[in-house]
Amino acid sequence: MVRTLIGLSVGSGLEGVDAAAVRADGLGLGLALRVVAAPRVAFPPGVRDAFRAAHGAPAPLAPEVVRTAAETLVFAARQALTRAAVSPRDAFAIGFLEPTRPAAPVAVRWAEVAERVAEQTGVTVLHGFADRDRAAGGAGRPVTAVADYILFRDPTESRLLVHLGAVSQVFLLPAGGTIPTAFGGEPGPGNQLLDQILFHGTKGREFSDLGGKHAVQGRCLEPLLARWADHPHLTRALPKTVHPEAFGRSFLLAAFESARLLGGGLPDLLCTATHLAARAIGAACRAPHMRPDGPRRVLLTGGGVRNGFLWQLVAKQFAGSVERADAAGVPALARNAAAAAVLAALTCDGVPGNLPLLTGAAGGRLLGQISPGDGRNWARCSAWLADQTGDYPRANRAA
Repeated sequence: MVRTLIGLSVGSGLEGVDAAAVRADGLGLGLALRVVAAPRVAFPPGVRDAFRAAHGAPAPLAPEVVRTAAETLVFAARQALTRAAVSPRDAFAIGFLEPTRPAAPVAVRWAEVAERVAEQTGVTVLHGFADRDRAAGGAGRPVTAVADYILFRDPTESRLLVHLGAVSQVFLLPAGGTIPTAFGGEPGPGNQLLDQILFHGTKGREFSDLGGKHAVQGRCLEPLLARWADHPHLTRALPKTVHPEAFGRSFLLAAFESARLLGGGLPDLLCTATHLAARAIGAACRAPHMRPDGPRRVLLTGGGVRNGFLWQLVAKQFAGSVERADAAGVPALARNAAAAAVLAALTCDGVPGNLPLLTGAAGGRLLGQISPGDGRNWARCSAWLADQTGDYPRANRAA
């Protein structure tokens, strides 16, 4: 049976929603997938402003902000269904991947958002995928590793997935390999650090250095970059995940002070931080366990593909041989959304969606919380779940 699943993802920049309509044939780890639509919908200015004003705040956002955010997700899901020429009544399920920023997130009630999406679309929503991995002792990141394996594996070609998100992620898929042969982690900082530097340096006037237009005007402060190379996270080998405070406020304030002492301005600090992100990726991917036998194809995903300066520096780490994941059939900006759809399918198929080798969890687990859709959709999903998970204790685990 071919199922159509919708994936929704809110990026680390909290700018909007990425959606993906995914056709899935087969079951579990044997899924054959095709991304047939991948719209992107921006949050209304009022929602974006509320997110930015409340970043890290302990109090939840106003109900109307949560409602409008949910309506944006609903609109993105409907756009994906329309472009895929699928009626909401024929959609199987929706996977929703919340932002996984290492730093304290905006106090959005994402579970309520998921409930509202289920209510307004009538389609069952699976969400909160990282929570179960954390409950099993894992870091909850990279929660998309198994989904990435299914989306990007190839029988004849080794592939290296480089995700330029809030933090950088790398994931090696040897040609024809199985899940135990896949390997990766989070080499270092990414867009979040660059955004924080710009926000702090402009006193809140700018939030994101899109295109790297500020960083490209600066010069790399080599003494500072050399000092950063001794950062505890960067000296550890993969697999690893970025700790919430590894490149947080203390790192940020020290970076501005060091740049000042070296006579550097905001563009110089941004330039140096962009070099840091790229070199951390290159160093991690030169390790012996990240080099398969034979050549590897390097595919870039995430919001960082829009940063031309970061792209250029990452490409240098691989002698220029990098390309967008679009070439492998997954839109670079929709990787998280597509992964969300796959994670929803795995849970419905009774297959654990986490990779304990990378997250540190005690074992493979079925991921996600379920927000049932309308009666017709939920009857179909629950019957499918019952069929596939009846022997769950004996099911093959992802790792």
